Amino acid sequence: MFALGLALTTGALAALHAWAPDASQTVELLVLVLANALATVLRFVAFRSWIFRKQVSA
Repeated sequence: MFALGLALTTGALAALHAWAPDASQTVELLVLVLANALATVLRFVAFRSWIFRKQVSA
């Protein structure tokens, strides 16, 4: 899960710098906040489906 969040935030910054190389620090911060929010949602969904799933009766 850590690698997914790292890849998402790194990719978001790389995409920003490829798209707008002269982006301000405010824009970089906004991109990082959005990428971290998405990583948090993905982490929640993954944990909910992998770790906290309901047990199936046999």
